[in-house]
Amino acid sequence: MNETIQIEIPFNETLERQNQNFYFKYVWNKALKKWWKILLFTIVFLFLGFYPIENFDKNLIHYIFKYGGIFFCGYCFILINNYFASRKKFKKEVDKIITEFKTKNEPSSIILNDHGIEFKNAFYMMGSVWEKVFYIRSNDTIVISPINTLSFIIQKAEFKNDEFDIVLNYLAKYSKQQN
Repeated sequence: MNETIQIEIPFNETLERQNQNFYFKYVWNKALKKWWKILLFTIVFLFLGFYPIENFDKNLIHYIFKYGGIFFCGYCFILINNYFASRKKFKKEVDKIITEFKTKNEPSSIILNDHGIEFKNAFYMMGSVWEKVFYIRSNDTIVISPINTLSFIIQKAEFKNDEFDIVLNYLAKYSKQQN
């Protein structure tokens, strides 16, 4: 049996912005988990470097902690600056993408079959076999990743009737879920 299901998704600016913002927060939340380690090292190094411990301030290790703490502090400021700069750039890119989609005003579609999944919109067509697809579900949002560096975000509000459940059933049946 080789049944093919095509689900059309009309363009909705509000939902597209929500999808893009969801993905931005998702990516940065993964990065923030690593930042906590850096912040902890910064606090420990600054504490040990500047806390007046008797006879410790004449030792070489004291200076390593002191300047290491200053280095980590500078690194934290660079990371914070990187976050705000990328958020600003991301908002400009989202506005540009939405403007392009508005001018085309064509619906996107998802094509599902037993062999793979395919995404189409006015600008690209991308497909993948099920073995390479993984997904992440968060409430009524699904992040589908046919390639490690490429993700498609869909929300239940974008679909009519039970189309969201059909996509979810195909994903659960043929692909892998990540946490």
